[in-house]
Amino acid sequence: MKIKVESRSENFELQVNVGHKLLHFLQDAGIPVNAACGGAGSCTKCRVKIKEGFVAITAADRKAFSESELAAGWRLSCQAHPRTNLNCLVPDVENLNAKPRVIVSKEQSPCSNPVLVCDLGSTGVVVALANESGRILVETHLLNKQVRFGADVMTRLKVAQDRGVSLLHEKILESLEPCLKEIEKASPELFAKAKQKGLFCSGNSAILSFLHNWDISSLAVYPFQPLHKESFESFSEKLKINLKSLPLLGGFVGADTFAGLYYIESLKVQEPWMLVDIGTNTEIVLANGKGDFYFSSAPAGPAFEGGNIVQGMRAEAGAISHAFYKDSKWELETIGQDKARGICGSGLMDILFEAVNGELLQKDGYLPDGKLMLNEEIYLVADDVREFQLAKSATRTACDLLIDRAGVRPQKIFLAGTFAEHLREESVRGIGLLPEQIPFETIGNSSLKGTLLFAIASSEEQKKYSTELLNKLKPLELALQDDFQDAFVRNLNF
Repeated sequence: MKIKVESRSENFELQVNVGHKLLHFLQDAGIPVNAACGGAGSCTKCRVKIKEGFVAITAADRKAFSESELAAGWRLSCQAHPRTNLNCLVPDVENLNAKPRVIVSKEQSPCSNPVLVCDLGSTGVVVALANESGRILVETHLLNKQVRFGADVMTRLKVAQDRGVSLLHEKILESLEPCLKEIEKASPELFAKAKQKGLFCSGNSAILSFLHNWDISSLAVYPFQPLHKESFESFSEKLKINLKSLPLLGGFVGADTFAGLYYIESLKVQEPWMLVDIGTNTEIVLANGKGDFYFSSAPAGPAFEGGNIVQGMRAEAGAISHAFYKDSKWELETIGQDKARGICGSGLMDILFEAVNGELLQKDGYLPDGKLMLNEEIYLVADDVREFQLAKSATRTACDLLIDRAGVRPQKIFLAGTFAEHLREESVRGIGLLPEQIPFETIGNSSLKGTLLFAIASSEEQKKYSTELLNKLKPLELALQDDFQDAFVRNLNF
């Protein structure tokens, strides 16, 4: 069976066998279709237009498209099981073939003992070359090529169960390879020195399981534990380098949170504090000031990054990043001052806060008209509001329960991650994302910062900190808490 594919960048012709979803045919051919929900039919982003051939209309298609759109050939590729030759248009191809963004420090200070460090995020990958004092010399950024298999880790774990971990493993390596090549090009001598020590990696438990190609059967189901928790090292034949991951705390709270703790502890904060790393899987740690660390993870889902939002998108040119409602009109700010093409996480938070204040949206999330128009083309629907409520409530509820179980209220909240840096405090407070009356401070990519500090520490210091931390950890499994459901429902309101 032949499938001809037209996209914005180029055309393809695939020779395939009957029996699989169209989405899988496209993904296997390296065509980066946006499938934030991993093919469940809920995000409606894997749209294709069937120009020739026949694909049956499904219930998910009828929910995603109008009758006229269905008649024009629009289908969800994750629901399509082609049985004839097709000619289809893929309009929303993600730019997974883009080169890494490279930042070279203007201050190239002398360096005799360089290190390579990496933060493997669910959405983005950052790889950096730094000197022995912790100054980053070269930094590269690239979209994690796993995003084509789902925006969140649970979706990717399901893909790994169905299609094998090696598929996700290869995509991680494909994300790292161009970043390492760019660093080598920028500083070949220092890269060669640092490569001998390996690449120090942080990331959540699922991403690091994919990195090392671990069996994920114990992580994908209860009690949701990774195969290994201690520091781990494996050699990549593809990259010709040792991949060294930092320790995992447990469950989905991984090395990125370990690195965040390591970074904040370097600041010598004396009073109780809380770390909140907002993302598709939000990790939260509460330090009680007496040496103990209470921690949990909140399955927030991809809403904070524009996922599962009808017109949501990542923080790219054209994404609405901030919004204000004044005099019955919307004022929209977009990334790159481009034409508004969709809504990213920070914009979504602003819109909901302003809509509640402007009485366009009720505090319980009810949208009177079922649709909120921002301009002639961009809008929110009731399902978008609900998606954000679920993400917001998961995060807030985890914070509340950790404070209750620790018996201490933090004096400061450290908000980690690139997403957090772009949030308006007024919106964060207004929608109730965080506990009231606790000051917060954004600290950027604490995962990368902590990984770098750990990498330049001596092996004795690394081992000592890792060993001592194990005795101070107090995990909280949210799903097992009797009061979780009541708190979750209560925190759905804005």
